[in-house]
Amino acid sequence: MINEIINKYIGKQCEISTGTFGINVEGKILEVNNNWIEIETKKGNELINAEFIQRIKVK
Repeated sequence: MINEIINKYIGKQCEISTGTFGINVEGKILEVNNNWIEIETKKGNELINAEFIQRIKVK
């Protein structure tokens, strides 16, 4: 279910927050695969475990 929702935002600029872990990542979502999200940031590509995401804000 999580992947289906996040797939709508592929190619869009987003801010992803993991809340209690204190991590906020801004960038373009490239791919969603097996609860992992690949996001293109200013620093390069990063992978985020979708199970820990509390909020996604589309920019």
